[in-house]
Order: sequence, then C-alpha cells, then structure tokens
Amino acid sequence: MRAKIFHGPELWIIIAGYSAAVHVGKLSPAIPVFRQAFDLTLLQAGLALSLVQAAGMLFALVIGAFSAHIGLKRCLVAGLCALGIASSSSLLIDHVITLFFFRFIEGLGFLLVTLSAPAILKQICAPETISLKMGIWSSYMGLGVCLALISIPLLFQYFDWQTVWFALGLLSFMLALCCHRFVQVPKFSTSFDFSAFLDTVKVTVKHPPIVCLALIFACYTSQWLTLIGFLPSIYLSHHIGLELAGVLTAGVAFVNVVGTLSAGFLMQRGLKSKHLMIFGFSMMCLGSWMALSDFFELPFVLQYLGVIFFSLFGGFIPTVVFAICLNYAPRANAVASSFGLVLQVSALGQFLIPPLSGLLVGHTHDWSNIAWISTCLSVIGMIIVTLLMTRYNKAAIQ
Repeated sequence: MRAKIFHGPELWIIIAGYSAAVHVGKLSPAIPVFRQAFDLTLLQAGLALSLVQAAGMLFALVIGAFSAHIGLKRCLVAGLCALGIASSSSLLIDHVITLFFFRFIEGLGFLLVTLSAPAILKQICAPETISLKMGIWSSYMGLGVCLALISIPLLFQYFDWQTVWFALGLLSFMLALCCHRFVQVPKFSTSFDFSAFLDTVKVTVKHPPIVCLALIFACYTSQWLTLIGFLPSIYLSHHIGLELAGVLTAGVAFVNVVGTLSAGFLMQRGLKSKHLMIFGFSMMCLGSWMALSDFFELPFVLQYLGVIFFSLFGGFIPTVVFAICLNYAPRANAVASSFGLVLQVSALGQFLIPPLSGLLVGHTHDWSNIAWISTCLSVIGMIIVTLLMTRYNKAAIQ
C-alpha cells in the first residue's frame, strides 16, 4: 500500500522542500548568538528573519511565469544549489551586511524550490492522490522549521554556527544531485515567446481567485513566521535556556505539520475549505492572545497551549490554499505562475511583518503587541476567505 502512496521522485521533491525550510528556520534559534556576535538590534534581527523572503517578494511571479521555459526540474536543482552556496559560505560572514546578503541568496534558493516543487507534483502525481500529496507537501515549512529548531541548539553545543551552516550547505548540494538524478519531469519546448510570457503574467495577476489566495496565504505566513521566529527570544526573556527554548519552539513547529496533514485528510473527507480556513484564522487569533497577552495572566502551560493552538490549527490554511490554487489557476500553463503570485504576496508580508513587529516590540518592550498584529491579519484573512468562497467558489472545491 505504501508504494502506491509514495514513489521515489515525489519523495525526493518533498525532502527538498523540508531541506529548504530548514534554511529558513535555522536563523531563529541562532538569533541570540548573532545578536551577541554582530550586536544586532531587534529590528535587524527581524530583518534577518524576513530577508529570506526578499527574493520571493521581487521575483516569484516572474520566475513562475518563466519556469516553463527554464524547466521546473532545473528550477528545483538550481534552488538547492543556491541554498548550498549561501549556507556553505558561512566562513565569509563577518558583518551584518554579509549576513543579509547570503540570507537573500538563501531566499532565492528557497523560492526556486518552493515554486517548482508543487508544479512538478501536479505533473507526476496521480489525480486521485494529488490532494493528499499537496497536504504532505504543505507540511514542508512546519517540519523543516521544527527540524531546525530542534537540531540547531543541540549542534551549537558542539560546533560553532559557521560549521553548522557549512554542513547544511553540503546537505543541499547532495539533495540537488539526488533530484537531478532521480526526478523526471515531462519536457516542454524551451523556445521563448516574450508575448506569451507577458500574457501568462497578465492573466495570473488579473485572476481574482488567485489574488485572494495570495492575500490569504500572506495573512497566515507573515504572522506564523513572526511568532515562531521570535519565540525563542521571547522564552529567553522569561529566563528559559536556549536549548529548552529551541525544543519548545520546535514542538510548536511540529504541530503545524500535524495541522497541514490533518487538513489534507479532512478535505478528502469532504469538509469545506471555507470552514477549515476560517477556523484556522480564528484559532491563530485566540492562540496568540493566550500565548502573549499579560492581561489574562495565564500560567505558562496554558500560554504554551495557546501557541500550540496557533500553529496546529493555523496549519489548516496552507494545505487548503495549495490545493485550491491547483484548481483555481486561470489555465493549465499558469499553475507555476499562480503559485508564484501566491508566494510573492506572501513573501512581501513575511518581509515586512517580522521587522515591523521587532520595531514595535523594541519600542514598547511588550511582546503582547504581536498578538494585536496576529488579530489584524486573522480578521483580514477571514474577510478575504469569505469573499473568495462567496464570489468565486467552484463546484469542484468544497
């Protein structure tokens, strides 16, 4: 039975997504180390967290539209190589500017992997398994960040951060070789038609359902990355050790994986996408207040339960977005560009929200202000979900 669920190429693609997410999540437990080494402010730390999204913010839609000519497999391998180059160049990082530069390169690699992988899965997966596969794929961020949060603090006990970064770079190079060798994607014409390229971009940007999905995904990812990114620092401010803070944060990231996988099964069982996403945003709002607000004065166990709710039920949202995006793409050759727009708008949110949150907390010295940010994004997300499902709902999508 398992052989029918997973085939080799699909597994390599999903592992590549997890590896790319490790590079996003590896900075969070290292922020206290970097703040000491480079004298980072909270604003600079937030910028370092979000700079990985700069490439997506600038290039996601263009690369998505152009990927049919570049080749999806080439994009995947190139992305893993970019991650390998940026991470293995850790010995060159001696200033905050070089840290930002290589973080941007990692963002470019992350973009190439996460943009090409779902489009490849769409081509090579059987139609009857695509919803489940997209649910598994959607867990890449949660599981990758979880692995980083668990492993990085432990590795820091034995190695300096440059050595850890170098090893992660070598791992990305090895995965690039495996994907090049074992992943086979149907080949298309590589001739470039600029007018067709512009038409693909235009039809994607003007397609309201994809724009709605992009905004919904941005409302989810920007608040999730902000809270998870600063969570170790929040725990350190409450006199919790770095190793324990990393483990606690990893648990939060792991339940996000459970949420994404559960959403895939729930969608196959017939639960409506609208209900899953609205419930997810509602629990993210509630969880952020439980975790961060001093007004309720909850014991730490309930505060941690709030973060669990935030991440677990928030995990419903990416699975639904990725699954719907496959169906709502304006046409068959615009699937990658549709994912590109979703990732680009999401990257813009992830680029802006963490540093602004860091600036706000640094000014007020109050972590509970992040809960206000989460509330605003959750309400906006629920409004757009309602708009999408009211005006543009398809019979094929619950």
